Amino acid sequence: MLLYLSLGVVDSNDLPPNVSREILQESRIVRIMRKRLVRKAFDMILGISFSENKDDYDKFWDNFGKFLKLGCIEDHENHKRIAPLLRFFSSQSEDELISLDEYVESMKQEQKDIYYIAADSLTSAKNAPFLEKITQKDFDVNLILNEFHYWKNLFVE
Repeated sequence: MLLYLSLGVVDSNDLPPNVSREILQESRIVRIMRKRLVRKAFDMILGISFSENKDDYDKFWDNFGKFLKLGCIEDHENHKRIAPLLRFFSSQSEDELISLDEYVESMKQEQKDIYYIAADSLTSAKNAPFLEKITQKDFDVNLILNEFHYWKNLFVE
């Protein structure tokens, strides 16, 4: 999944030089390299997301957020590691993106469920009749603005 985000060349003396791509992709060494590269990519992205400067992750999210959302849907092996990296608008967060963890922390004690609404734009989400009914109870609602979220309910589990 995260390899969608990065392009590069990995040099290794451990790989056999004269084999087909299919055989090479099934190689134990390549599997280990892939696993370590993905882990390193997660570590770097987590470092950006937890940094003091929130603007750094906002820039990253603007450029690569769609890949993270797609990865959460397609990469079943890593979707639990990807979920904390996702950002959403919320009915109470003004125009600031928040993580699902931040959303859950800010929920009122009476709010037992996670509410969300999917829409084409932030304006149409904020003007939805459903939103008005929930916000009257002072509950927070995630505003989902991307078609990837229609395909899989990310809030289960």
